[in-house]
Amino acid sequence: MIKQSVNSIEDLRGVLDGADTVSVPLDSSVPSGSLLHAATDDVHIYAGKWLADIRTRGCIESKRITLGMKLDADSTHFSLRSGKEVLPGDVYTLVRGDAVDYRVTGRIRYAFVSMRPDFLLQQGGEDALRLDRGFWEQRRWFRANQALRAAIAGSIQRIVARVSRSDRTLSGQALQQLQSELTESFLRGIMFDERGPKERHAWSGATIVRKVENWVDGQSPETLQIADLCRALHLSRRTLQRAFTETLGVGPARYLTLKRLAAVRAALRRSDPTATTVTDTALRHGFWELGRFAKDYRRLFGEKPSHTLYKRVG
Repeated sequence: MIKQSVNSIEDLRGVLDGADTVSVPLDSSVPSGSLLHAATDDVHIYAGKWLADIRTRGCIESKRITLGMKLDADSTHFSLRSGKEVLPGDVYTLVRGDAVDYRVTGRIRYAFVSMRPDFLLQQGGEDALRLDRGFWEQRRWFRANQALRAAIAGSIQRIVARVSRSDRTLSGQALQQLQSELTESFLRGIMFDERGPKERHAWSGATIVRKVENWVDGQSPETLQIADLCRALHLSRRTLQRAFTETLGVGPARYLTLKRLAAVRAALRRSDPTATTVTDTALRHGFWELGRFAKDYRRLFGEKPSHTLYKRVG
């Protein structure tokens, strides 16, 4: 993970790797803020927050597909190529050969994720299969409804903040879950675009939930992602979200988190506290942010995970 301070106009060349850009200051103030770059084999994260009034032009040279998002409303981000303002929670794709052509005024907070086309298709699940590869390899702009955009932007802000504070090197299921949470947030902004078709599946919401639960019961909960559910049952994210919220009052992502929390509890109850730890068990089940895990666990089960583990001794 690389953290960099922004103290000059030149520092803003590091906003996005693979983009050859030139920025021109439009007032006398010196840009100030910070940049973050974190990477795994599959996903690169670029995030930042800085104050400036700049005009930026350039071109994308990377072969990876990049999904970008402005995260707050404290600045004006105007795309000269599209001729419209970027709103918080909008998702836009950047691919090789695309023009970078915008003006930012004020204090902006943003995030990009960059990945190989095949990895994006894998994460897309059934939704990706319904679209040809060329859909992802063109510059596009997506806008969900205002409430969903706010929720998505808030989710990504929290993930970026936790990644920035983390001093732990992740691997295994914890790393996979981090990648999934981040990419899933951007994909929701794409798949729930307001211009998308209104879907109503032939199955009722209750039927869909039962079919999902029956399939999930035969899988390892720590490895499951939204894309797996969509792919296995040939459902879109819109249909899956509607079915779960109408039937259980929670979305499918929260449902999978609850399944993993229950799996952690079962593992702790049958474990020897001299041979395992809460941290190892949580990471093995994909909980990469341990503070949040501990709060969720205590809220759900009424006790700390360490108490569950040591009850076995008592």
